[in-house]
Amino acid sequence: MKKILIIKLGALGDFVLSVGIMQKIREEHPDAEFTLMTGSGFVSIARQMNMFSHYIIDNRQSWFNLSYLARLSKEIAAGEFDYVYDAQAVSRTIKKYFPAMRFISRKSFVWCNVYTQTEWHVEKKCRYSFGTCTEKKGKACEKLSDLSFLHGENKHFHELPERFVLFVPGCSPMHPHKRWPVAYFSELAARLADRNIHVVIIGTKTEAEEIQAIAAASPMAVSMLNKTSMLDIPDLARRAIATVGNDTGPSHMASLSGMPTIAIYDNRTKQGALRGLRSVNLVSPNTIEKITVDEVWKHLLPFLEEAGA
Repeated sequence: MKKILIIKLGALGDFVLSVGIMQKIREEHPDAEFTLMTGSGFVSIARQMNMFSHYIIDNRQSWFNLSYLARLSKEIAAGEFDYVYDAQAVSRTIKKYFPAMRFISRKSFVWCNVYTQTEWHVEKKCRYSFGTCTEKKGKACEKLSDLSFLHGENKHFHELPERFVLFVPGCSPMHPHKRWPVAYFSELAARLADRNIHVVIIGTKTEAEEIQAIAAASPMAVSMLNKTSMLDIPDLARRAIATVGNDTGPSHMASLSGMPTIAIYDNRTKQGALRGLRSVNLVSPNTIEKITVDEVWKHLLPFLEEAGA
């Protein structure tokens, strides 16, 4: 049985976008044993894929944490992997993990960068050597992620209205430029209320101020602040008429659940970031507030009409 390691550390949006790639790798190696190296926050998603037998947790701690590095090295060496698929492909994995694996691996292996279609075949003559490395062009792993397998506990779903549009007003606190103005979300909520449509707003304590402001702007707004988990999001999106959100992981999850999703970006974001089949990507030519409520409404309206709302 071949032993395969897939490296995908995060963030959330990047991880769910890579689910399709992982599924494609499994199709190419149907009889292999798979191990996933990822952050601890993504193991719950990976477990529902029914693909991985083992997990190596890498929360990307400092390189000066020697005990942490020793633990990673020990687990990687014990895996005795035949293939390593680098689905992160950043400096940490390419410039640090790959050289380290060339040294600590106990056997010859193939390292694959899934994005550049590059393979490095490492031939080990003896243990604790770097091995001879040969570069080849391989086949890119491309497949749209399908999150139909993913389900949460849905503890608070009894609070949901029958017809609603899902709002995702938050994103990483490190990127405030990615947040569409709260006043715009509030105006959109008011327009939906005029059509007798609720909005359901999700987020954590980092978005509490935004969620409370939007909820106060419409009598038909339902706050789900701190009431949903990461695993709840696909089920929540499947119940919604559509999702409107910023460039953040939950928007990607809604999109990859196959439901109508509108994502709003500033000009520093690549166009087409959402890849779901029913997704709309609105990219500002400048700052994000240049995307108007009228523009979002124009793209949302066909989804409302389709749902008879």
